Amino acid sequence: MNQLDETSHNLIFEGKRLEPVSLDCNMVGFCSKCDLDLESLAYHSTESNWLVCAHCRNEHLILMRYDRQWNWQGDYDLEIGTEKVSVSSIAKEKLETVFTQAEIRDMLAYEQSAPYTRQNLYRARAKYEKFEKLFGIKIDV
Repeated sequence: MNQLDETSHNLIFEGKRLEPVSLDCNMVGFCSKCDLDLESLAYHSTESNWLVCAHCRNEHLILMRYDRQWNWQGDYDLEIGTEKVSVSSIAKEKLETVFTQAEIRDMLAYEQSAPYTRQNLYRARAKYEKFEKLFGIKIDV
């Protein structure tokens, strides 16, 4: 399932995380479920496609796929959620803003199924909500 993060507007598409190239709000078509106007939420780009996340006033969600010349390729299901990201994929500078070096070390160790100190992991987990508020990233540990 394709998923659009409600905070960052990052899109999970075909297992890849795509950051938005635009958050412009435009009328982009009509909803196939209720015939209301579709309004864009975010635009994303891949090497061969443009992807437009859109919704109608009834909150039906759709992912529209276009080729690089903006020829329509098809519509796909889309859901809104909170993106969970592995600790190893987050920039160290962001982690260091909230977590101690020991907490970061043990979060990475836990992620890799290596030995870790439980207390450091507990302290880190208590700070997940603060990290999510600051960066819009939900840690998957």
